[in-house]
Amino acid sequence: MGLVTYTYYTQTYMGEPVQQADFPRYDARAEDLILGLINKSAADILAITSQSVQEAVKKAICCQIEYFFEYGLNVAVAGREGGGGFTVGKVSVNNGSSSAAASGSRSMIAPGVYVYLERTGLLYPGVPTVGTPPQVWGWWM
Repeated sequence: MGLVTYTYYTQTYMGEPVQQADFPRYDARAEDLILGLINKSAADILAITSQSVQEAVKKAICCQIEYFFEYGLNVAVAGREGGGGFTVGKVSVNNGSSSAAASGSRSMIAPGVYVYLERTGLLYPGVPTVGTPPQVWGWWM
């Protein structure tokens, strides 16, 4: 069972209506993506004693479920809404036209996910070194 239940998603987070039969598919992909982003397992999150950190992770997963529901699960695979084209740096080519903005392109991760996770210390992308205080690593929770 995942970190987020259908009841939590509908009653606590109050997300966009997703059919209960489809929920496990959205939840599994969203949870995999979020746990990969923070480099933790579900057991690691449940072992964290801080309820606020656990809630932030659950809400980030719910936010990602909503994002997948809104833009489709192909965003999880391709990192973009269907259609042809590609993006390199700030230049995007879509259906034969180019633009500095990523027109038609979507990130694989919902922007709101970062809002939930940035204060938890779980997004630290660096490598710990000798002399770096543990609270910077995000492992102190």
